[in-house]
Amino acid sequence: MIPRLDIRFPLRRQWQYWFGKQYEPREGEYLLNHARTGIVLTLRASLPDGGRVGVVAYNCHTVANAVVNAGCTPIFVDVTDELKIDVATIPTDLDAIVVTNLFGIRNDISAIRKRCPRAIIIVDNAHGYGLPAEGDFTVYSINQGKFPALGEGGILKVAPSISNFRLQIFDLYAKLPAYTILAQVKLFCSMIMKAIAYSRCIYWLVQREKKKVVVNPLQDIAMYSMAPGIKRLYAAALPKIDAEIEMQKSNAERIKELAVGQLVDEWLEGNNAFMLVARTENVQELKEWFEKQGVETETHFKHAIDWAKEFGYVPGSCPMAERLTKELVMIPTYTKI
Repeated sequence: MIPRLDIRFPLRRQWQYWFGKQYEPREGEYLLNHARTGIVLTLRASLPDGGRVGVVAYNCHTVANAVVNAGCTPIFVDVTDELKIDVATIPTDLDAIVVTNLFGIRNDISAIRKRCPRAIIIVDNAHGYGLPAEGDFTVYSINQGKFPALGEGGILKVAPSISNFRLQIFDLYAKLPAYTILAQVKLFCSMIMKAIAYSRCIYWLVQREKKKVVVNPLQDIAMYSMAPGIKRLYAAALPKIDAEIEMQKSNAERIKELAVGQLVDEWLEGNNAFMLVARTENVQELKEWFEKQGVETETHFKHAIDWAKEFGYVPGSCPMAERLTKELVMIPTYTKI
């Protein structure tokens, strides 16, 4: 079975983890352990006394949790049926807004800026590697399971126009702890174990025995600068990323062709084809059909509303987000199906 997430860690990458050349950040870039760490840093730098921060209701719990860890209050906004922020639902008095480009589907930053001219805009490209850095701050993820699927890492890019916050960001970044040698070894071993568990030859067994994991949305965020081994993996992956994006787009088109006649009302695909999203009223039937083709699918963020309630979400305030948790199926595109 093809796993829904790309957790591969082949021998070539294992060697690069220890012996490859490290990536050197460019001007305005900060290398972190997670994209969520970047969100916390930007909010602490730009809103040191806290504030009201817009967050998409259909989203991972880590985004709202990052807002809370920064001492701010998440204010939930709805999405459109195209998985973009519903600009009309954004309160105009926000202090900041986290614009999540879900599955690499790009939002209209200029429209959001017009709606909230005084708000700090943080673009969350955890699903959107390959999309440009927009807004005031942009974060990317290169974790296993994301794209590029490398390991425990995130990248923060600060716009040149935000010169008044650069010193605060630099000071906060300089205070982040680095990975110890022992932590680097533990990370290396955990990446190998995940890769083994997600290998096609045994993944069907892992899936069969997999138990439901209860997620606690409210938790402290461990914040570090990026591990040296991940910097090496990133440097090695950079020259091939554009070609991989094109491959994923091609795979997405093939999936659409294979699924002709199935119960798909609409296909949604981001700029990088991180995952192909199918909208359907028959989620379980579509998932079962893909499983027969040897492909595991996912209903990403199906618990998004339950997570949001932990951060103060009022049921009914984002009706489209609530609806989409029951209508979307995500199909992996990182390998040919």
